[in-house]
Amino acid sequence: MFIALILILGLALSAFFSGSETGFYRVTRVRLIMDAKSGSLISKGLLWLVSHSTVVVATVLIGNNIANYLVSLGLVMASQTLLSNWGEQVQTFVPVLMTPVLFIYGELLPKYLFYHVPYRLLRATAPLMMLCTAVFLPVSSVVLAIEGIWARLTGTAVGPPAERLERQDLQRALLEGQEAGVVRPVQRELVQNLFTYGTRPVRQFALPVRAIPLVAPEAGKEEILERAERMNQRLVGIMDGKRLVGCYHVSDVLLSVGDQRPPMTAVCEVLATDSNIQVLTKLQSRQSPLAYVVDGQGRLLGIALRERLSVLLLAEQQ
Repeated sequence: MFIALILILGLALSAFFSGSETGFYRVTRVRLIMDAKSGSLISKGLLWLVSHSTVVVATVLIGNNIANYLVSLGLVMASQTLLSNWGEQVQTFVPVLMTPVLFIYGELLPKYLFYHVPYRLLRATAPLMMLCTAVFLPVSSVVLAIEGIWARLTGTAVGPPAERLERQDLQRALLEGQEAGVVRPVQRELVQNLFTYGTRPVRQFALPVRAIPLVAPEAGKEEILERAERMNQRLVGIMDGKRLVGCYHVSDVLLSVGDQRPPMTAVCEVLATDSNIQVLTKLQSRQSPLAYVVDGQGRLLGIALRERLSVLLLAEQQ
């Protein structure tokens, strides 16, 4: 009975530490952060462990060594007890025959389970993992000290901030949400495009001012329509000297009566360093179809069209 308990304990610990290692690298940190902010103590503990991967690796290595020692001890004791009359060669060969069983149930199967349901299994085993982390801390602290010395010598930071969300974490969360039917493909594409295009400075997507027809403030209806038709554009910019002071919608010009001056639409001024999403938000709030982009000295660099920026966010990535 004692030998059986040692074998079962060693196999269980091997499965636990091997599966937990896969689970910590598979779990989505977005979900951990959301649950931690809601007050879940288990999620807070798991988030701390995920953000300190060195502690997890050290704990898993120590735990696996203990598990392997218990399994080896149990197999040797079982061979000596049950096969004492079979000779030393048979006693040595039995542990070798048990290796595939130990690999499947102590390594492969737990890793498979933690890979597919990491969050649920990590939450279920979190108290044991935190207990092992605290018990093994005197030994794993040596690894942490070595890591700290190495970080000082190389000038690198130790571990990412716990509250920081990486792009890959969010993309994985979106993919899992889409597979579960919670997130639609178009929603996933929109968020990915926000990361790809929305955070870039608007100067990367600005067009030259001459990309749209330009007229003077005193231009008449015929001139405005003639310029718009020549360039096949729906917007006509109004230039006062070197300043873009507004624009005309061709539809508004066509609907104007007689020689009545068509209504002018205001434009926004944005800095070249502003992000696309900042510019698009500003244009949307002011119901303006375009913005003129200036540098730090106020010099006109180009224009940013609201329609063009919107298409970037909605475009399907190849």
